[in-house]
Amino acid sequence: MKKIKRGISAIMGTVIVLAITIAMGGLLYAYVNGMFNNITQIANVNAQAQIIVNPGTGQAYLQYTLSNTGSINVKITSISVNGKTIPVSVSLAPGDTYQNVTQLQGSYTPGQYYTVIFVGQTATGKPFSSVQNVLASNTG
Repeated sequence: MKKIKRGISAIMGTVIVLAITIAMGGLLYAYVNGMFNNITQIANVNAQAQIIVNPGTGQAYLQYTLSNTGSINVKITSISVNGKTIPVSVSLAPGDTYQNVTQLQGSYTPGQYYTVIFVGQTATGKPFSSVQNVLASNTG
């Protein structure tokens, strides 16, 4: 009598092992990616600023918009324009937007660029800043 060997072929066994390995790798990737996304906190505040000068009175205003597109709360504590610091207290949760107009002290000339620095800290206490060069413009 002959012995009959029963089982799957070597090619079929390789395909099954490969499919199991790929599935386990995909599950591991999904788990790790989800886990690290919850841990990672990104501070990202988009700042838009404009300096508007009234030619009749010479008075200047800073018009600004702050948008928190990160994943952590950010508190803006001051704005520096042309070396002069303006204290503010703006808390931005992720997804929040804040707009304001602030009167500036000093002399500003339309057509010149001025440095505007937004300074603050994240909810974890890390310092945050955003620097822009802003072109001053006339109101009329």
